[in-house]
Amino acid sequence: MAQIPLNSLLQSATNLNLGSQLQTAAMAAELQMNSMIGETAKQTAPTPAAAAAVDPLVQPTFSKAADSYGVMRHIDPVRDHFLNARVGIETLRRIALEGVGSKSRSLLQRVEDYLKKHLPEAEYLALMSQLGIEKGAPTTLLKKALPTLGSKFRIPLREKPEAPNAVELVEVEHNTHSALFGAGAVISDDIRSIEALRLALINVRRRQQKALADAQADLAEIEARIPGEQDRLGVLERTRSESLDDYLVAQRVLVDHWRSVEEAHRQRRRVIERNVGLFYVKQRETPLTQTLPDPLELRFASADDLVPGCANRATPLAEELEPFMQAVLDIPVADWAMLHELSHLLPSRTRLERMVVARRQRVALRLGETAVVPAGALQGIVAQNRALLGDLAGRPFAASTMRELQLQGHLILALEDLLAGPVPLLREPARALHQRLDAAAGCLLARLRSISPSLRLAWARAAEADRLAVDTPEQWPGIALAEAADFNGIRTLAELVAWWFRQLHAEAGGAARTAMRNFVRACLLLAVGDDPEELLHGQLRTLPGRFRVGEALRLELNRVPSPGAELQLVDDRQRVIGLLRVDDHDANGTLASITQVLDASASLSTSFRVSGARKA
Repeated sequence: MAQIPLNSLLQSATNLNLGSQLQTAAMAAELQMNSMIGETAKQTAPTPAAAAAVDPLVQPTFSKAADSYGVMRHIDPVRDHFLNARVGIETLRRIALEGVGSKSRSLLQRVEDYLKKHLPEAEYLALMSQLGIEKGAPTTLLKKALPTLGSKFRIPLREKPEAPNAVELVEVEHNTHSALFGAGAVISDDIRSIEALRLALINVRRRQQKALADAQADLAEIEARIPGEQDRLGVLERTRSESLDDYLVAQRVLVDHWRSVEEAHRQRRRVIERNVGLFYVKQRETPLTQTLPDPLELRFASADDLVPGCANRATPLAEELEPFMQAVLDIPVADWAMLHELSHLLPSRTRLERMVVARRQRVALRLGETAVVPAGALQGIVAQNRALLGDLAGRPFAASTMRELQLQGHLILALEDLLAGPVPLLREPARALHQRLDAAAGCLLARLRSISPSLRLAWARAAEADRLAVDTPEQWPGIALAEAADFNGIRTLAELVAWWFRQLHAEAGGAARTAMRNFVRACLLLAVGDDPEELLHGQLRTLPGRFRVGEALRLELNRVPSPGAELQLVDDRQRVIGLLRVDDHDANGTLASITQVLDASASLSTSFRVSGARKA
């Protein structure tokens, strides 16, 4: 029989990977020892045939002729490997049962806590019962004592004669082999317990992986729904903003109307209270009906006036109207009535080509810029104007004769090109037209803002939908009511709109007329100021020392205000309790001062809101 190395077998037992391997190694060690003893007995036999190898399956390992059990050097390696195996087992137990730090819990305790946290209670109790751990008792895993050499233990020997089912136990001491097999039994129990914990951890991990997969699927579904929900949220936010600011818009309209009522009341009191006597004048008849309006035409206050009631002087233009006024100034020279017949005054070919090239460069630069316009209906009008500008820039400029070249340049150049051009005969009429257009633009917006708020709202809605006959104000809805309230103001507005469109030549193109119409539409929308996004609104950041006129305070607004803008101070009950004026704006907010106190008993709070028009 070939000899199996005893050291390699016991070394495999020392690795402590599986209890079954340890038991197998121990059994192999015993077989190896028996084989060694058999060989020693054979060496003492007198016959030559005893030197041959004996098959252990044919003959027993021990020969009855010799009872020699070898020498101690065959037993000592088993004892050494048992001691090494014991040290290895105790090291593994210490790793599992002892914590890393003074306050940290051991690996086994953390595993138990983890299972207790993630397993159902019934399943956890069943696992603890399987491991032999009672509820409330200390942990008994890996606590079975390892056998030691010389320690006593009891083994069943035979059945008791008087009790057939009872087994008589005999107390013996552990030797090397029994201690090795006892250690194998202990580590088998430990492996069984660890395996039960591992299976429980695997089940927990599978459940958590399934829960994680379900959560990831739900997350993917939610992420797919996010864009739609964001769009819906944006719609709801705009609806909320409009609903929130409707009351503030109504308050501004009411303030405008109340001011006109107060002015009429002051005039009435002045007429009544300044009379110091009562005079009787004899009259032949007393009219009982309302007098008819003055049938005469409005008279010019000055020869330079654009129309009666609108002076030809520089008027500040609202910042929001600048993109629309720029579109008007981009109208080709040939479309203006004052300049239509002056194409022959354009310079020579070389200068004219330079002017056209410079004009196209400016148009390309303007098309590449982003116009700063408040969000809302004005954005759509700006987009229309940009499309018109692109059409104007694409007009041809290539002719053989000088006259044809002048006519083509006349259809491309604009007022600013003539103002910066080399021809004085064209520069002066262009300057006069430019000044008149600026004056008419400022006067048109001022006149629209003097109309009653209800009519402004109706006109603005129609202009936003482009359903208003802009060039014929006599057809605007409610114009008769406006004439009854302010006859001269409506006459001035109608004459001003007619003058505005008379500046175009009868043969002007559609782009020029669209630009003029868009400017009037923008004025109508800007005059009403009913877009919540364009209104100034915010809250108090700091409170004044006292609520009185002249006290300063700091505000937090949604937009950068213009100095001089008027704001209303609204309390928690949506009551206007005072008026403010914007003084300055810096990185820390807006500085304002109190101009009027309507409720001196109000106690200011940073929750109070402010609102007002977009410009002073």
